[in-house]
Amino acid sequence: MTSIRDIARLSGFSVSTVSRVLNDHPYVSAEKRAHIQKIIKELDYTVNQNAVNLSIGKTKTIGIILPYANNPGFDKIIQGILITAIKHKYNLMLLPTNYSKDEEIKHLNLLKNKRVDGIIITSKANSWDVLNDYAKYGSIVTCEETPLQTISAAYTDRLSSYLEVFHYLKKRGHTNVAFTSVRSAEKSNSTKSVLAAYEQVFAPPLEKNYRTNCFTYEDGLRAGEYFLNQANPPTAIYANGDEIAAGIYHVAIEKGLRIPADLVLIGEEYLPVGKVLELSSMDHQLELLGQVAFELAIQQRIKKNKIPHILRCAPN
Repeated sequence: MTSIRDIARLSGFSVSTVSRVLNDHPYVSAEKRAHIQKIIKELDYTVNQNAVNLSIGKTKTIGIILPYANNPGFDKIIQGILITAIKHKYNLMLLPTNYSKDEEIKHLNLLKNKRVDGIIITSKANSWDVLNDYAKYGSIVTCEETPLQTISAAYTDRLSSYLEVFHYLKKRGHTNVAFTSVRSAEKSNSTKSVLAAYEQVFAPPLEKNYRTNCFTYEDGLRAGEYFLNQANPPTAIYANGDEIAAGIYHVAIEKGLRIPADLVLIGEEYLPVGKVLELSSMDHQLELLGQVAFELAIQQRIKKNKIPHILRCAPN
């Protein structure tokens, strides 16, 4: 089996020089690099990455825990992580959970077993106490605010963003306002926040004012039918995603409503479909959040970075 010493002997350069070429070290002349790479190719030499990882104490891999893939919000976070990982020459490992606590713990054990250098949790299933138990094994970054001093966070102030949306609608004379959300309040902090914001601006929401388990365009269609078939339908709806808002938009147009004259729609995350339909959108800047989360994951110190949100209002 070919070794690094064989490459050094055939090239006429030292083992350390060959090692720098194999590890893409910048301080090797172009002539030396080309000569060594030619010999590596001729010998069909493959680096034993496990041995390299063991020697440097790093895998150069970050795990990303996410509940599912069919969500534009998570897509934007991953895009931000990917851009930054490429810049730092890191690999990524996608770790889906479908909000299973057992699956999440299985993925966290990758950190414990030194299979990854860090874990980014886009949305968690387990309690903070469980996550805290794994913080001693390596870097953990959450994409929501955390009270733990052992875990870094790149997050947006969801409550503040929801308050801004509802105050915006109230100032424009809307009192019959509906909204959609993801999981139930028992399972989702963001749903807890949107319920709290609605109550603070208007009143405790009635069942007719909101719909949970909204993730896709099709969910938006169902939400649109639910809201717009009511005896006194809402004059404004805040959807937890531009794709969901697009589904509601579709139902509204079929019913002959004019947007925004008859119905004001506000989505989330400033996606292309919302731009095409000229909908307002609460932009939590999730791609930037992903970039910041990755930077935190490869750092040694604990930090909490809040990402500013932007209410992007469509032209009237």
